[in-house]
Amino acid sequence: MAEELMGAGPKARAAKKRGLKDRALDALGLQRKKKRAPEWRKRDYFNLALKRGIEGIPDERCFVLQNVVRGLRHVPGDVAECGLRFGKSTAFMLAADEAKRTYCLFDSFEGLSAPQAEDALSDTGKAYWDQADLSVPEDRVRANLAGFPDKTLLFFKGWIPERFPEVADRTFALLHVDVDLYQPTRDALEFFWPRLAPGGMVVCDDYGSRKCPGAKRAFDEFFADGRGRLIELPTVQALVLKPG
Repeated sequence: MAEELMGAGPKARAAKKRGLKDRALDALGLQRKKKRAPEWRKRDYFNLALKRGIEGIPDERCFVLQNVVRGLRHVPGDVAECGLRFGKSTAFMLAADEAKRTYCLFDSFEGLSAPQAEDALSDTGKAYWDQADLSVPEDRVRANLAGFPDKTLLFFKGWIPERFPEVADRTFALLHVDVDLYQPTRDALEFFWPRLAPGGMVVCDDYGSRKCPGAKRAFDEFFADGRGRLIELPTVQALVLKPG
């Protein structure tokens, strides 16, 4: 048995070990203790979005966004999201948002723009992403986000920041940035921060991701002057609250 385990791959070895443990427990008349789902997975607003079955960012990050938007219920303004992919994060925010807001949704629907030098990984000297990675057709995203009759969704197809001027007269309570690269992240911060209401918040989806050093650099540079205090989360997200 030891030789059989040594010759198997990591996943196969783990499965065999679990099988051995289960048989040992059965022989003793015992059962493996089942892990209980964390309480946050039982929230109604979480499961309302989860049942849509949309692909995308991890559930933990979606739950963070849900609680951010719920916490901003008394902050005036709309929601801006840069980078939608399948629309999963949007759906989770919509399911949890207790305020009547307009969601301004920006995406090229052609994947990522071209990485720059700021997006290079420290160990390889090259960007993890290529141009056009993570592309999802607009009609699929729209279909994923259908069925929220009490919310207004405005889609802005194009490369960031080309269509930002169309919302220049709006105030925002929340900016969610998930564009993975340095320049579009920096462009989003430069445009939306002055339009963010006092008490509003910015969320970076991939601040702590090894794949997205450019996103982290853009946030670190923009907030280096102390205009907002950045909080890094173990989900790899980062939150910034606008004072006031």
